[in-house]
Amino acid sequence: MGSYCELYINDYPIATTKNEIDPFLLSLFQTSDLNVFKRKIGDRIQVLYGRENEEDEEENAIQYINSAKNIRDRLNVMGFTLDSTKERFEESKEESLVQLREWLENKTFNDSDRMNKTLTKEIQILENNSFDDFIEAVKEIFEHNYGYDVKKEDLPKKINPIIPYLLDHGYGLDRFPYNYDQRTLLRALLEATEPDTLITYDITELLESGYYEGEPEEVYDEVIGNLTFDYELGEKFLILTEGTSDINILRDSLELLYPHLTGYYSFMDFGASNASGSASSLVASIKSFVGADIKNKVIALFDNDTAAESAIGGLSKTKIPPNIKIKQYPNIEIAKNYPTIGPTGITNMDINGLAGSIEMYLGSDILRQKDGLMPIQWKGYDSKLKKYQGEIIDKTKIQKDFKKKIKDCKVDRNNIKDEDWREMHELLQMIFNTFNE
Repeated sequence: MGSYCELYINDYPIATTKNEIDPFLLSLFQTSDLNVFKRKIGDRIQVLYGRENEEDEEENAIQYINSAKNIRDRLNVMGFTLDSTKERFEESKEESLVQLREWLENKTFNDSDRMNKTLTKEIQILENNSFDDFIEAVKEIFEHNYGYDVKKEDLPKKINPIIPYLLDHGYGLDRFPYNYDQRTLLRALLEATEPDTLITYDITELLESGYYEGEPEEVYDEVIGNLTFDYELGEKFLILTEGTSDINILRDSLELLYPHLTGYYSFMDFGASNASGSASSLVASIKSFVGADIKNKVIALFDNDTAAESAIGGLSKTKIPPNIKIKQYPNIEIAKNYPTIGPTGITNMDINGLAGSIEMYLGSDILRQKDGLMPIQWKGYDSKLKKYQGEIIDKTKIQKDFKKKIKDCKVDRNNIKDEDWREMHELLQMIFNTFNE
């Protein structure tokens, strides 16, 4: 009969895996999501086989749990965006239609009126309904809690025809067109789910049955650790920057604002690796990675300034593989009319692309001093690009103030909403979407 892992949205089972933990699904969780507790076997919600004769026995339940919002963010980071999910939906639907039409024409398979009606009805459902139509059906299933074991005669007579189609096989919502990868199925179903809904992956039965040895934390490392050949299965994105200050600021901001995504990124620390920090050294690191044929997904982040643009030009003859992305910090609204110190005094101008170091993304509450925004000092002129290079004055004070801002918010997370994170959110969102462009 086998043992099963089960994936739930709230208490609704949507998918199962037999005799092994699905590494694709497990990669959506982190060890911090692990929840181990005592329960009766009868309290399980199982898609397939129950154990009625053991319902009163106690067991150690082993589950990974997080919110729909956080799981959606993780799926997006991995490339399972809404757009890609809709594409997979259309591909899967077309594959099903091709198969169903072949069966309809095959008189050996389609050998009765009942079979003919069934095939014709399924073809009509797939032909006449879109992704959004299927999502509306799923919302109705969740709302009315139509169980995976519901009988057709128990459903309302006037019901969305997609609903009995989805529930027909009794194995969760596996009939939703999703093209095989259950992460795609989950990403689709999250469109029918409230952000604070709990998503649960229950691996109790497999550990209880001895398919894996060791503590649950060790099992997680074993399953994920054996899958280093594919970043989508849990390998971290590696972020390179121009210097240690950028790394520390990005890491602290990620941990504070998106703690559920920290496990998916690692940073190359210039201090730890004895590498110097500058745009030119980042270019050298990129060339080294290309030459070494590094397979990791790498995001190389440059400042949004003249020096970075000039340095990136040094990569023009280097063939950058698709697993390495070159990005500059994004243009931001606050930089469009920003004070600069020039020969005639303070002049406001657009400094995007000229002086966009990491400090520009720390919030207006950090940049604003008693006399206004901390100005940009022009440092030099690039004759080739015909652009000036600017640098914000008193970087040390700005970074020190930001560290205090981070510290205060870590002590009391309620402080986060009172601080300005607009530009940092824009920067981090750019990082999250880098491989989805």
